[in-house]
Amino acid sequence: MNDGGIFCFINSNSWLDVGYGAGLQEFLLKNMKPINVIDNISKRSFKQADVNTVIVLIQKPEQIPNDFTLKFIAFKRPFEEVINPEILNEIEKADRPVFDNPNYRIYPKSKMELLEEGVEYPEDTELKLESSAENLPYIGNKWGGKYLRAPEIYFKILEKGKDKLVRLGDIAEVRFGIKTGANEFFYLKPVGKTVKEVVEISEKNPDTLIEVKNGTGWQGEIEAEFLKPVIKSPRELKTIMVRLEDLNYLVLMCHKQKKELKGKKVLDYILWGEKQKFHLRPTCKGRPSWWDLGERETGDLSYSYVIGEIHKIPINQKFYVDCNLFDIILKTNESFCIAYFLNSAVFRLFLELAGREMTGALTVLKVQVFELEKQFVLLPNYWKIDLPSFDKFSKRIISSLITELGFNPVKPIREQEPNPLPDRKALDDIVFDALGLTEEERKEVYWAVAELVKARLDKAKSV
Repeated sequence: MNDGGIFCFINSNSWLDVGYGAGLQEFLLKNMKPINVIDNISKRSFKQADVNTVIVLIQKPEQIPNDFTLKFIAFKRPFEEVINPEILNEIEKADRPVFDNPNYRIYPKSKMELLEEGVEYPEDTELKLESSAENLPYIGNKWGGKYLRAPEIYFKILEKGKDKLVRLGDIAEVRFGIKTGANEFFYLKPVGKTVKEVVEISEKNPDTLIEVKNGTGWQGEIEAEFLKPVIKSPRELKTIMVRLEDLNYLVLMCHKQKKELKGKKVLDYILWGEKQKFHLRPTCKGRPSWWDLGERETGDLSYSYVIGEIHKIPINQKFYVDCNLFDIILKTNESFCIAYFLNSAVFRLFLELAGREMTGALTVLKVQVFELEKQFVLLPNYWKIDLPSFDKFSKRIISSLITELGFNPVKPIREQEPNPLPDRKALDDIVFDALGLTEEERKEVYWAVAELVKARLDKAKSV
């Protein structure tokens, strides 16, 4: 471009929030003068495209400015209804965040603020004080989640909780579940018995033969000691406290060598698997013993990286999980406190802003391991849970979040008074109390979360 020239860039919105977008963010901040990032939260722009898009206006400066303001603009109504000279003039003049305008929201951020929020500072305090954001490694920032979607209450929560909130990754390890490399071999369904019955049999007599079948149609017997309950899909889980009776699958867990398995049915099954060439698959081939998934520490909590309408982060009770879920292994003994907070409306607000829309037509968000580790959690020493109430809450079936918060999804959220289910309100009130939120701010959390969920669902159906 010529100096002073402006480029209009229309593309997928993913680069605003995902790791691969960090390079583009850094380039724009350090070499160009981005002017606006524009989204429409009410309607998808392209019916045929499987992505949601943003519009970016970029200017090539004659000289790279030390600082400038980039405006993040999200229109609340379809473009054809709001693009007119009067509204564009209002947006041009805005120099502070605007949340309450019925047509749009604006969040201006300076170049230096965006750099400081996106760089990785050294852990050494003295080095951190001496470091310049211009020269530090840029690792990226959630431009879309924070500045195009985040409601005002999000920033109030961060301010009020600044001394009480820590990153989940500071108090827990988050990792993928089991990657078998051959699900149809490793995941088995009991025949004529439930998973719970198999576990009970295994505890009494691990040598008992259990009839099972796999995904290829094979059916036969395997010793109970090698069959462990596994959470294969988040759809199996109806409650926060994982119930054995809800699980449908067993995973083959065999850490012994073939010579130790002589005379065992499980050896016959392994040999059958080799005839099917499962052992030649890349993941299986990379193991010392292809049938051995390894000794694994089970998590305290499980989490599905795909977020839908239901907010539920289950307490695992030490079951294995498939790679469709994450294991959350806590470094603290306060597991119930952390589980309590992770199932609160406040944490769902954080997740809504951290997640990325998978495609334009789908109604789900995706949050990866490194993104989950960066989310804030409330330190347990600042609050105390009501164990009896949480116990009851954790054992009931969890519904759609909008329903749980007492809203009618057909009507505009802001026209309704939040009326959360009593046990959910009891959970949230303890979190709200710890954060020092006022009654109006508590309502704002409910409105904001419900609006974010509803807007995502409505937008997916808009074309």
